[in-house]
Amino acid sequence: MEKKRLYGRWNFWEEFVGYPMMIYFWIGRQKIHERLRSRIEKAQQKSSKIILDEKLRNEFLIRYEKLDNFFSFHFKDIAESRNHNFEEKIQYCLDQYKKESNSLLSSSNLMKLQGNFLNGAETTLFLYFALEGKTSREIRLSDIMIGDDSSKIFIAFLKEKKFIDENQNLLVDQKSSFIRIHRFLKDNHIINPDFQDTTIIEAMENEYNTNFDKGTFSRAITVKPNDFEENIYQELSKLLDIKY
Repeated sequence: MEKKRLYGRWNFWEEFVGYPMMIYFWIGRQKIHERLRSRIEKAQQKSSKIILDEKLRNEFLIRYEKLDNFFSFHFKDIAESRNHNFEEKIQYCLDQYKKESNSLLSSSNLMKLQGNFLNGAETTLFLYFALEGKTSREIRLSDIMIGDDSSKIFIAFLKEKKFIDENQNLLVDQKSSFIRIHRFLKDNHIINPDFQDTTIIEAMENEYNTNFDKGTFSRAITVKPNDFEENIYQELSKLLDIKY
């Protein structure tokens, strides 16, 4: 995470406030992992009161993806791994905090880091728990596409073109073209551009019962579309009312 965004502008007078606050937290208050545990419990309690319908779920997904604080930066990074449980992910974030805090010589920056970490944890985990705890349904194209019928029209088109079978299993071997088609929809705001590529990959994997690794996705969207893909874009433009 960019240091300037995390710590802001340094003012020398902040150090006079920072050192007493540091001593107070070291001596009279809980350690960082205990304070983090308190924030986790608070986020869980707050999220348990949420009634999550589809509209709110999509809003929370967008808010979660737009989070930009020290905790969310590391938590969202490790959360993509399916090889770690929740406690291991929390420990990873704590390790990153300790690594960053050990490199600081400024008391004011240490206090800013601590506040950013704890407040960020509560905000991030509230959305995380709300999304994880209230629905077991996997994210699908209908969750990230704009328009009530867009996903239905698009799926029917893919079946007609033999990209997928009747059960929506991917039929084509060349995934790059398939990825670029979805990127075309994002560029033209049929797939909501607020969603990051990682969420689009997840929706595609759930929709088509196959894997799309991030490396393949990243490489595919940098390649210029071929004539076949341009024809597909033209057809989709007519179907989905895209100005192309």
